[in-house]
Amino acid sequence: MLHENLPLDSGQQAFASDLISRGLTFFVAASDDSTGLIADRASFRSTGVSDTSSVAACGFGLSAFSIAAETGRMPVSEAADYVKRLLWSLFNHVDHFQGIFFHFVARSSGRRVANSEASTIDTALAVAGALHASSVFADDPLVNELALSIYERVDWQSMLSDDGCLHMGWTPKHGRLPYKWDQFSEHPILTLLAIASETYGIDRTSWLSWRREPQLHFDGEPFLSYPPLFVHQYPWAYFDVRNTLDPTGWDFWRNSQLAHLAQIRFQQQLAESQPEKFSHYGAKLWGLTSSDSVDGYRDWGGPFHDGPAKPERGIDGTVVPSAAGGGLAICPEEALRTLLYQKETYGASVYGPFGFINAFHPTNGWRSPDVIAIDTGITMLMAHNLLCGGVWNAFMKHPAAKRALTLAGFTPTAR
Repeated sequence: MLHENLPLDSGQQAFASDLISRGLTFFVAASDDSTGLIADRASFRSTGVSDTSSVAACGFGLSAFSIAAETGRMPVSEAADYVKRLLWSLFNHVDHFQGIFFHFVARSSGRRVANSEASTIDTALAVAGALHASSVFADDPLVNELALSIYERVDWQSMLSDDGCLHMGWTPKHGRLPYKWDQFSEHPILTLLAIASETYGIDRTSWLSWRREPQLHFDGEPFLSYPPLFVHQYPWAYFDVRNTLDPTGWDFWRNSQLAHLAQIRFQQQLAESQPEKFSHYGAKLWGLTSSDSVDGYRDWGGPFHDGPAKPERGIDGTVVPSAAGGGLAICPEEALRTLLYQKETYGASVYGPFGFINAFHPTNGWRSPDVIAIDTGITMLMAHNLLCGGVWNAFMKHPAAKRALTLAGFTPTAR
């Protein structure tokens, strides 16, 4: 049963607070001393961090240091220094195509790594973090100037297809990639920010251009689905769409709640139908979203369709803590139950100085060697939203955030 407004006991509050503190420990360690760019991942068992930076991780890093300032975990001046160093590098040093950042860059220089694409979604996450920081450090002229400059430089129009949908990316070799954000996924944060841009904004009708599919059901209630849960979390960690409807009448907050509840049931059904492989799945132990696995990266989740549950995309019994971590503000009771169970049952093998490990298998002993920035980031942001709505409150103060929802046609509902 979902209890969105769950009153937290002291133990739950302390745990959510600890998630924020450990997340901040990660982002401090992951921040390059010179550029401020955030490492894509770090070792779970040591202090080593990747030489590669993820632009999306930089967006979450900007939010992490903003949360640190708001909550007193770091002096405001120190947090502002981290933010300004990172914003300066994003604007002046990180490789981009018409303001659209390359997905992966060298942490020490900001130069494009290997065959990385200029990514619209990763740019949107970086912009969201910049706007969040701009609101938190509203009295700092340099933070505001850099954040706005990063946003205003992005030529969203250059990535717009004739059908009103945005393309996913661009590379020097292939130009604009053919893949588009033309059905439900994590792109609402991208589409909304592109609509709200005052320099290269796209038409508000783009919000209606993408297909409202695939559509599944939970207890007869429809929801737009994509199996990995992160797609239901990233946009709404920043945009507060609680008690709102989009112009089609769709409640995207309720949509995210249903997606989480459906995944819990999906994993329970796997446990019932194939107990020899999935008996550990259930209300106390659930969570699938894109992650590492014993066989490499997996874009897994669930459910994939209505009807009997099947372990598609190679689901092997792995648990990904950030699936519930990113759901802390969406389904607090269910998320806290499993995360506390994971911490208490598996202890230091899954919960360390940087928070939760990327992924682990409860029965065969496999543990990911790493902590991944975007997973730690979404957990940290949603823990803060759970405790006080802090990310929502700050981000939604920014004129661009308000403008985005207004232009897209979101309207409030009765509480």
